Amino acid sequence: MPEPPRSRLSRTLATLDGAAERLARAVVTLAPWPIFYGMSLALAGWVFTHPGRLAQLHANKLTELERRWMAGGAGAAIAGVALVYFLVMLARRRRSGAWSFLDTVGRLNRALVPLLALPFVAALRLPNIEKDSPKSTLFYAALAAAAVGTGVYAWGRRRRLSPELEEAPGAARVDVARALARGAPWLASLVLLALWAGYSLFFSRLAITNHHALHTRTPDLGYYDNIFYQSIHGNPLGCSFLKTGYHGSAHFDPILVLLSPLYLIYPRAEFLLVFQSLWLGAGVFPVYLLAREKLEHRGKALLLAVVWAIYPALHGANMYEFHSLALISPLVVWLLYFYETGRDRLYWVTLGALLLCREDVSLLMCFIGLFAILDRRAGRTRVGWVTIAVSLAYFVVVKLFFMTSPGIIMSGKDAYSYAYYYAELIPNRNGLGGLLISLLTNPVFALKVMLEEPKILFLLKLFLPLCFLPFVAKPGRWMLAYGLLFCLCASRDAVFSIHFQYSSILFPIAFALTPIGLKRVEDSGPAAYFGLDGRRLSRALLAATLVASALVSWKFGGLVENASFRGGFSRVARSLTPEQEATYAWIREQAQAIPRDAVVGATSKMGPHISNRMRAYFYPGSRAAEVEYVLLDERELKGKDLSRHKAAVKRGELVELSRRKKMALFKRVKPAEKRPAKGAAEPDDAPSGEPEEELGKPDKAADGAPPDPESTAEQDEDPPSRP
Repeated sequence: MPEPPRSRLSRTLATLDGAAERLARAVVTLAPWPIFYGMSLALAGWVFTHPGRLAQLHANKLTELERRWMAGGAGAAIAGVALVYFLVMLARRRRSGAWSFLDTVGRLNRALVPLLALPFVAALRLPNIEKDSPKSTLFYAALAAAAVGTGVYAWGRRRRLSPELEEAPGAARVDVARALARGAPWLASLVLLALWAGYSLFFSRLAITNHHALHTRTPDLGYYDNIFYQSIHGNPLGCSFLKTGYHGSAHFDPILVLLSPLYLIYPRAEFLLVFQSLWLGAGVFPVYLLAREKLEHRGKALLLAVVWAIYPALHGANMYEFHSLALISPLVVWLLYFYETGRDRLYWVTLGALLLCREDVSLLMCFIGLFAILDRRAGRTRVGWVTIAVSLAYFVVVKLFFMTSPGIIMSGKDAYSYAYYYAELIPNRNGLGGLLISLLTNPVFALKVMLEEPKILFLLKLFLPLCFLPFVAKPGRWMLAYGLLFCLCASRDAVFSIHFQYSSILFPIAFALTPIGLKRVEDSGPAAYFGLDGRRLSRALLAATLVASALVSWKFGGLVENASFRGGFSRVARSLTPEQEATYAWIREQAQAIPRDAVVGATSKMGPHISNRMRAYFYPGSRAAEVEYVLLDERELKGKDLSRHKAAVKRGELVELSRRKKMALFKRVKPAEKRPAKGAAEPDDAPSGEPEEELGKPDKAADGAPPDPESTAEQDEDPPSRP
């Protein structure tokens, strides 16, 4: 019996409905992606061929002709992408006999997702974007990394566009694979050595250039240069610039005494800069070893070693003169590598070295001990509580017997207090107790302090290059707690900036946790819960980490010149002008002309160039009457200091030996005139009627940094920035 016309019509309409639905779904889900890829290619191509028009593009103020050219380019790029799609489908049809349109387009769409990173990379080329809009910079870097990671995840699918490629490898390929396996350890070692050498050479040269451009100061390069000199000459941790002539009035870092024999190789401040670059660059080795141990893959481990070398916070710590705290960076990774591999003896040796770096490192070690206690592996609990006990005992002994103040953040006339670092949470300047009271009684205010925008940006600059993987690694993420509290509770900008040494208590632990986080992503159930393949997701996150690190390093690190990177408070000089070369040559000549046993006074800029002697002081500080030679930059003298110096010259106490513009070398030819008693007016400097600022505890300025002290002579470590 023939089918009724109405039934045939209904069946035909149902078929059309299904076709329309499939077509609509294909248009919505498949067709836009080739268009997006063409647009990305066109935009990136235009940006890289018209670098001078980036500002106009960013403000959408291109001329109408330029806009039309861009539209034409986008159309051409979209047509080119469509042609690529067609050629791939044609190749598949020749091999398999079927067009497989939807399957081919869908898989190409997923595989080409990394092209979507191009517009964001192009946007990062806008001049000064990292300075004018760091939030946008980090956002673009995150989107680019996400695009690349998504594409890498798609690439990990087993079935390929050409099924013939799935055939078993031939004998030649097997031989190549075996040869690579045999040579992999040597190749990895060569890559690591090249990475370390390249990093060390680059940053050694950059640090020395910056020093010769007079961008370093007595606090802190001059301090540490003097410590090394005095330690090797029989006065361990001595520093004539500091209170009591002993670095224990600020920090206790006996590792400097152990390292001081190396100072004999080249007893000048330049040695410290080169040594620090070599030391920090050597962190590629423990990062590689730990990553290889956890991921069981040399290639992935090498990629994480590269991430260490290009990491912006490492560059900032490296370029901010010299600090004992920065030395902990590779040691922390070594410590956790020995812990993870069960090498207890080397663990305890490394723990001892870390404790010697600085007294407060022992507090950080307590949190590493806490991690070991929470770790469920056999024998780790004992390692944890012994680590905590040893660290606390060391801290107490050092505070009671080796430092000038037993307070955790220091106090007293013979010590430099760091209470002003946390001024907002210690309003009455009553030390650690005041900080704890603020946290207990006003947690909302404390949270507001910890979540200020500059601190959020600080965290993004630290953890975005690692794709926040350290927070996936539990229980190891507890080790980050101390560093987060230390930095986020601070009121002083330097403490939550990647341009200073303080981030060294955070990022080494973050690097050690990154391969652990990747391994957990690979092995754990959450990926499977969301229908994701853990192994492919781990590879995708590693690729995203490499891209994010490269982009953040480009805009905030020290390898490529940008508008953001600083070494401490000042911009880094990457080359010397002829004027700077002549100035440094003059300073070097004057420093060499001063007798080795002479007592020398210097202003802050000049200090690191004469600090390799037993008696070097701030000028004109409290020891100004004792100095026999004075090397100064008159532009550094302010207020009373400038008046006192001019008065000494006028009285004939100091005679000028040499001068270059505002810089001069003086020699004392007659004893200094006895200064009036405290509180009496000096004939050459009338009192201002205002009280002197308390040294080391200045109020916070509008820009977040402490204001300049009235005296340019003696200053605490890490001085405020100067215009």
